[in-house]
Amino acid sequence: MELQKNEMKVLITFFFLMFSIAHTSAQQVLEGLWNTGKEETLVEISYLNEQLIGKIKSSNNEHAKIGKTILKDLRNEGGKWLGKIYAVKRRDWYSVKIVPHKEKLELTIATGLFSKTLEWKREN
Repeated sequence: MELQKNEMKVLITFFFLMFSIAHTSAQQVLEGLWNTGKEETLVEISYLNEQLIGKIKSSNNEHAKIGKTILKDLRNEGGKWLGKIYAVKRRDWYSVKIVPHKEKLELTIATGLFSKTLEWKREN
């Protein structure tokens, strides 16, 4: 009986350890500097007050304000991230789904009945 309790404790500890490693690595995937592929715009995704946000780090777009938050309300939902993205040209917030891949992010932006998919690449 004592052996079963110990085995159970080991299994529970192992489960929590694996869950926390997976949870931590999923959160860290988005952090970093990302090239949007348009007008040399770089977005830095980092934590601010325990929330992941994305800010414009640099851009050749005359309408882009350096330091402006363009990603907010990001939450992880099973391997993908949901939140809001700011469209600089339209000056409005839209729903975004972000699916991380090794060195790129696939962003799907929903605007009513339509959606658009973008690809951002990690900047080294």
